[in-house]
Amino acid sequence: MDILNIHHVIRHRLSRIETNNFQDKSGCSINGIQSFLFEEGIVRNLDDVEKMIDKLGTIQDYRGYPLQLGIYGFNNFPLSDKILRMKNVRFEFPYQSKPIHKLVSSEPHFVEEERNLIENRFSYLGSSYGTVDIEDWDCFEMDNEGHLVSVVTSWRAIIPLSNESIEHLSNFPHLMNLDIILRFVINEESITNLSLLSNLRKLSINFERDFQQPEL
Repeated sequence: MDILNIHHVIRHRLSRIETNNFQDKSGCSINGIQSFLFEEGIVRNLDDVEKMIDKLGTIQDYRGYPLQLGIYGFNNFPLSDKILRMKNVRFEFPYQSKPIHKLVSSEPHFVEEERNLIENRFSYLGSSYGTVDIEDWDCFEMDNEGHLVSVVTSWRAIIPLSNESIEHLSNFPHLMNLDIILRFVINEESITNLSLLSNLRKLSINFERDFQQPEL
């Protein structure tokens, strides 16, 4: 259902009739995910939806509707720009070499302040890429306003977990997802200032080797 329609019908005397078409008894949208998949061209019919839900990599809620979808072999790009406006939804296309903002549109570009910070402090992450344009590096993702929202490093390009690196990352006010690989902890202080990343919603740390450090 279009957001404007929702805004309208909940104030209309017949709103219950209208919204019941899109909600279950808990008030959750049951058709929203299907509508989205059709609008984006990810599926063409209900059979495609069923095939997708049955695939590995799909997580379903108590009603059987997907919370996470495994989408493979999809190449109908560019996607709608509204994907970049979804604050609490993360899309992953694991077999694509470009970050999500490039799969949606060539716009926007990084805001100048954040671009300068990436180029000055995190340029070493681009050593494994064949381009100097940081907007083509799939370790970075931006939102529709050009702010960095996600950093996902690889085994070839690792951000050290240190006071300095965390302080630099804290200068990205919209950073919500950080996925890093840990080879070693420099010192115990490197653990404490993760609190500087106040807007972080998801933190993933992969350990390259086993080590004993109960504080972590």
